[in-house]
Amino acid sequence: MMMKATVAAALGLLISGCGAAAADPAPVEDEAAFLARCTSEGGYDCGVKWRWAGNAAPMADALLALAPETGGAVADVRAGLPAVQWSSATEGKLDDLAVTLPASGKLAFRWMKQGAEGYYDLIQALRIRGVTLEALGCPQYPGASMGQEKVMIARAEGRAPFVLTVYHRAAPMSMEYGVYEVDADFSGAVPDRAALAAGRYPGGGGRAFAVDPTGWATTCPDPGL
Repeated sequence: MMMKATVAAALGLLISGCGAAAADPAPVEDEAAFLARCTSEGGYDCGVKWRWAGNAAPMADALLALAPETGGAVADVRAGLPAVQWSSATEGKLDDLAVTLPASGKLAFRWMKQGAEGYYDLIQALRIRGVTLEALGCPQYPGASMGQEKVMIARAEGRAPFVLTVYHRAAPMSMEYGVYEVDADFSGAVPDRAALAAGRYPGGGGRAFAVDPTGWATTCPDPGL
């Protein structure tokens, strides 16, 4: 019961902080519905995914609050994130997440922890909120220990689609770091196949310890568990 209450609290963390632009950030699935869907889709460790989705609630709510309304202009990203503790014009902290603004209309989250297998599942947090994610593809790294990355188009009701990249790397050994990185581009520009293969997408390039991908896959699993 305490775990359910904790997750529920996390799912609503940014509702008051993101202002009216957040529309209705409440999840459309409760835990029972999520576990049923996860199991029916052949998922495993669904309970862990639910917890990780709850941990990712601040990111999911922030992204949905910042995504422009359909036909609208890109909002001031910094102004739309009042819960972030800004240390400069482009850098801040949201709980354990480092937040950066790489360029106009772009947002990035970064997290790492020594020995961690993971902690966040933004993709499931967005799906819980009714967001559909269209895969654009994934770079293929030469080793599993280099992590998984996926580029997608996120579509939320009443919002303009935006490009989203999620990268996850579980720590291969206890002395190494688990990594979770999220990059979003609200400009409406969608990279084509050539741009994707060349690493020209939100957050592209420099992942997996700057090891170049060996190829590009158009269909691929979600990063994480």
